[in-house]
Amino acid sequence: MSRLDEILALVKHVPPFPKVAQRVAEMLRDPEVSATALTEVIQYDQVITANVLKICNAAYFGLPRKVSSLEEALVIVGNDTLKDIIVTSSSAKFYKGAAGEGYKLDQGELWKHSVAVGIMAKELVKFVKGVDKGSAFTAGLLHDIGKRFLSSFVADDFQKIMAKVVQDGCSFVEAEKELVGASHAELGGMILSQWGFPKDIELAVLQHHDQDALEKDPLTAIVTLANAIVISMGIGVGADGLAVKIQGAGLKRFGITTMHLELCMANLLMEIDRAQELFHI
Repeated sequence: MSRLDEILALVKHVPPFPKVAQRVAEMLRDPEVSATALTEVIQYDQVITANVLKICNAAYFGLPRKVSSLEEALVIVGNDTLKDIIVTSSSAKFYKGAAGEGYKLDQGELWKHSVAVGIMAKELVKFVKGVDKGSAFTAGLLHDIGKRFLSSFVADDFQKIMAKVVQDGCSFVEAEKELVGASHAELGGMILSQWGFPKDIELAVLQHHDQDALEKDPLTAIVTLANAIVISMGIGVGADGLAVKIQGAGLKRFGITTMHLELCMANLLMEIDRAQELFHI
């Protein structure tokens, strides 16, 4: 069996993403969706229900009493926060405890980086028209999901990959694809396709290292920019992150100024603290 065949076989055995989480994400695209309708779907997933109630009752919300009703909790947290809670808590099982040895990431670092990119993507969307902030968060959160499953393959060929980067002057992703058989971005796109995610999110994950796609697809550009900003802040740099730079053209395209960028960074630091409290990152 070739290395690529091994990777494709691995994709087929990746556990499914919770269907309830995907259904709720679809429902939340309708701003008029009711808490009652959401409750009818969420109540059938005990893990998501428990997470929503746990987070609603966290100190962050400062409620005077404990909330035990799922429908009441949904009203309190609001639709935007609900989507973040559901996607993050559902993604946690794929990231938490995962070692990123192939990318020289400490345990838990890939998870923290992914959450940070999701938050940063949502922050950047505040300055961009036509990109859904929920989609930006989800695409940012899952942009490196391929690393979770490709890491051991990369670890086996790490020295060869780095030698090719140095000798040929290519990117880590290009060397990764040639020597391993697929890049983590390609693997991520395959996984999201298998999970049945919306095409725009799948493409953003697939193309987040594709320079040509950055000029065509706003969501891809936002995720790529968010990834570069988070790496520049020292969150989840890894072996491949050293060559990732913030592209001035991306900032200029969306009219994001230095002041906007500093505000996004400040908000990220606050939000990542909140995420660490709520999701034990």
